[in-house]
Amino acid sequence: MAERNEQLERLAYEYQLLQAQAQLLAQNLELLTLGRNEFQAVKETLEELKKVEDEKPEILVPIGAGSFLKGMIVDKNSAIVSVGSGYATEKSLDDAIGYLDARIKEYDEAIRKTQEALAKLEGQLQELAQKAQKLQQEAAMRFSVKK
Repeated sequence: MAERNEQLERLAYEYQLLQAQAQLLAQNLELLTLGRNEFQAVKETLEELKKVEDEKPEILVPIGAGSFLKGMIVDKNSAIVSVGSGYATEKSLDDAIGYLDARIKEYDEAIRKTQEALAKLEGQLQELAQKAQKLQQEAAMRFSVKK
């Protein structure tokens, strides 16, 4: 009986650890998805800019709190793209789009790996829950009421 309780406690502890790991992975997956979507939006914006015929098209520049200023794109053939660690570089639109596309693929791979790890953890959680349920059923079957 004491051994079974010890096993149940161990399973509960393992379950809590795995659940915490799964929660961290889910949060990481959410952040990765947000980052990927941001890169995708920038890429789509640059692709649409290539289609604009005006040499200096008018744009709205966000200044915060849902407010904008009217502006004009001075050079629609290049973009300044963040390359990480606070650095940015000027690239042609095609090079910028290619760079963004590569970054999106990196995000897709990280998302895929995170989803796989999360699925694996969820399987382990189910397995632990089934083991605990089996132990509890065995304990219930051995329990007898004295008359």
